[in-house]
Amino acid sequence: AALLLAMNGEAAEALPLAVDTAALRAGAAEFAARHNCKARDAAAVYRPGAAEPFAFTGERTGVTVDEDALCQAVLRAVGQGQTRIEAPCSVQEPALTEEALRARHRLLGTFTTSFAKSPHNAENRVFNIRKAAAAIDGTVLAPGETFDCNAVLGDRNEQNGWRMAAGIRNGRYVQEYGGGVCQVSSTLFNAVLLADLTITERHPHSWPMGYVDIGRDATISTGGKNFRFVNSTAAPLTVSAVVDGEAQTLTVSLYGEPALPDGQYVEVVSERTGTLPALPDEVLLDESLPAGTRVVEREGRQGRTARTVKRYYAANGTLLREETVYEDTYRSIAARIYVSTDLYAEETAAAAAPAG
Repeated sequence: AALLLAMNGEAAEALPLAVDTAALRAGAAEFAARHNCKARDAAAVYRPGAAEPFAFTGERTGVTVDEDALCQAVLRAVGQGQTRIEAPCSVQEPALTEEALRARHRLLGTFTTSFAKSPHNAENRVFNIRKAAAAIDGTVLAPGETFDCNAVLGDRNEQNGWRMAAGIRNGRYVQEYGGGVCQVSSTLFNAVLLADLTITERHPHSWPMGYVDIGRDATISTGGKNFRFVNSTAAPLTVSAVVDGEAQTLTVSLYGEPALPDGQYVEVVSERTGTLPALPDEVLLDESLPAGTRVVEREGRQGRTARTVKRYYAANGTLLREETVYEDTYRSIAARIYVSTDLYAEETAAAAAPAG
């Protein structure tokens, strides 16, 4: 290439253009270092307790400058008297955009229960609720992965930091480590129902609970009954569990890609369907009791039956179908009474007498 110089408006001889190849390549490398960037997918970070539960970072397109082609383009531009060139580069598109990521973090189901009233607001019980909620909060399940409530919470014992609170054992309330965690499993159960996910294990309590409608509870116990469900959607699922200390509520929400198509949604209703016969009192003699003493060791409870139904609606509110998902039996429980010797005959006769 040659550079033509003009002197006083008159053409001068063509001077040869010398190119410093090393400097040109160094300049191209410096330019590439400033502008090269890898493609970056959009990302989401869960923010516990925030009004907006996820913070999103947008995607970025990747750019790689072709240094050899840039050097050639510079030489051509100089030879042609150009002062601007377009840097040759390749572009890499991200695999996941923010728009697509937001679509995978939609609210699928949410449910709230209260522990504001006695006996649900006992200090140790609320501590256990907070501890259990913190354990499940932020859990992410891959498609097809199972959530195992007992595995996530771990054994409820003193060594693991649980406190003694009321729990049900052998048909009566007793103090046990982790008492109250069933409110967390029951709240989660209802959120899962509303999200229309696949439930693989769930058990009702011995009797209906005061913090949820009949038929909508899910009991768990260390080494025993469990609550488990599967992320039956095509995208990761995030579990959110938030305790509002001021309102004294627990809210469990599930975020992911909807299992239902075209804006369909689920409503869950339950009802008592029957009453079981009451059982006669179980009267036991305790010769160590003083005369005239009657000790109720376990209160009697009349059994109930219940039905829980899912109603599926189109986005416009049209009822599409109704499905019975659970039919529960809360068995009758006989009162257990210890009496002194002088009352035994009278109490057993009364217990054996026909009702009414």
